[in-house]
Amino acid sequence: MLRIDSFIHRSSLSEVISRWMVGKPAPGDVMRLKTIVNFNSYIARLWIDWFARDLLEAFHGVSPIHYPISTKGQLKDFAIAHPRYTTARIEAMRLQYGRFPEDFYRDTPIDGVIYAAQFGDRQEFVGSSRIKRYRRIAEKGSRRIIDFMLGRIRANADLLAEERARNLGIAKDQLITPPETMVEEFNHAERRILKSIKNGMTQSDPLELEIPDVAGIKIIVEPKEYIRFREILARIPSLGIAEEERHTGKYDAINLRLTYGLPKERLLAEPLNEAYLRVLTYRGFHDSEVGRQYREFIESGEDEVGFEMIVASFEEFLESEIGHSMHEERIQEQRAHHEYNGHLATNIRFLMDFMLSLCSSPWCTDLEDVPIKLWIKYMPDTLERVVRKLYVPEKYFLDTVDTVSSAPAD
Repeated sequence: MLRIDSFIHRSSLSEVISRWMVGKPAPGDVMRLKTIVNFNSYIARLWIDWFARDLLEAFHGVSPIHYPISTKGQLKDFAIAHPRYTTARIEAMRLQYGRFPEDFYRDTPIDGVIYAAQFGDRQEFVGSSRIKRYRRIAEKGSRRIIDFMLGRIRANADLLAEERARNLGIAKDQLITPPETMVEEFNHAERRILKSIKNGMTQSDPLELEIPDVAGIKIIVEPKEYIRFREILARIPSLGIAEEERHTGKYDAINLRLTYGLPKERLLAEPLNEAYLRVLTYRGFHDSEVGRQYREFIESGEDEVGFEMIVASFEEFLESEIGHSMHEERIQEQRAHHEYNGHLATNIRFLMDFMLSLCSSPWCTDLEDVPIKLWIKYMPDTLERVVRKLYVPEKYFLDTVDTVSSAPAD
């Protein structure tokens, strides 16, 4: 159902998601899910950083300095403090940022790296890399699935309208449909889809919905430099350009979808970080086995991964971070304007949130049943309770403790 191009073992992950969507988890699915997501999140940090540094060294002729970051404020601060150049528009953005820093979502989490090139005694910001956090993967994945489901509901509603037109002996384009009938047909079509999901029909759907940008890079390239930059990309072994798209408007940039041969030998030569081993142990992995599991995971995975690269001038980059097309504002707008908000859409979001929360929790026991079913109506409180159980045993929930005295009244 859902394919994360930046991950290996992505087909296995897609199969787990498909099974859980119809409420039919398989034995071993919990650790299978946790292994795929946790190991990929770790190795993607490594190979995307290696690729970015190698590319920037080839482009600038100097090995870039790199700084890990955990908030967008660190990225924005560094970029405006180490500009490649300045213009009137850049100065206006920097002035606004300096006067009202609280307006720029500085505390937004990011799992990323900043890159700078050292020229003499001056550092210039030249790019960044990042891995989408679990919440953003869940959010983007659910949006792809919801859009797909909406298309199926509309197609079913269209069939209902065609059937009604046939019964009236007219062509469908001659049909005049009152708004309440359209709503009724849409709801009926939604119920049909829910019934097919409940009966396990969606599990056999061969369509895979891609998420190409879980791993991503932004590179500062001025327009006059782009031809040379493109030539450097063409010379990189095992790199393929699947798509090149130019965006214009409030924010001008070039979006490249890339395929890349995974550097397995380099990954296998890099020992697992001790701090990350502690994280994996907390999340249910056995420290005596995790090294072997990690090696087998890399060796048996796909040889190629996909990622997204955004190429923009320094001024356009600032527009996307503190200017007319601030990334956080665009995300807020996406969250506020869902075309379809039926309970199927809500439950898809709930299920994806649950699955990604499971991956970072200590829970490692197999599930006999998926706690979020797409065909049942829930309140948000249900999801909150389900996720809480992943981290805190239910016996420690205050609302499960009988606090009412059973002593007889006087």
